Amino acid sequence: MGAAICLLIHFLSPEPFNGAVLVAPMCKISDSVRPRWPIPQILTFLARFFPTLPIVPTPDLLFKSVKVPRKKLIANMNPLRYRGKPRLGTVVELLRVTDFLNQRLSDVNLPFIVLHGSADAVTDPDVSRELYREARTLDKTIKVYDGMMHSLLFGETDENVEIVRNDVLSWLLARSGGETRLQ
Repeated sequence: MGAAICLLIHFLSPEPFNGAVLVAPMCKISDSVRPRWPIPQILTFLARFFPTLPIVPTPDLLFKSVKVPRKKLIANMNPLRYRGKPRLGTVVELLRVTDFLNQRLSDVNLPFIVLHGSADAVTDPDVSRELYREARTLDKTIKVYDGMMHSLLFGETDENVEIVRNDVLSWLLARSGGETRLQ
């Protein structure tokens, strides 16, 4: 949700930003997984009374995010990782925020690079493509990495992580006047 938060702040106060690095953004819930009417309306109603109810049935996203088995083990040991089912209020807020962002993709007017794995099962790479097409800014870059999953900066092979990091660094250096020397 970092990219969504970044874009929400950009809409409130665009001046402080010189650019954004958006990694596998959740700017919209893909139509292929979005619950159909009347489910969102029912969830919204129930969330008013039971916002902390953990009733939303979803699989553990860790295993859909991280490709490398040893990195799955490392991520699974994180004591701060939430292991429960998503709470009803959280799901309703995700629906609300992504609906809002989806309606405002054409208002994105800051330089950005959007990075996404083509095998991402957590957020839809087509949403990143839509953000790239719809955004008003002229300074925009998109990188969709063939076969990579959601956790581009940790969960991929070390070689793939390095490719993504170098793309981010090159993009940042090109906009900061810094050297483009990469290791």
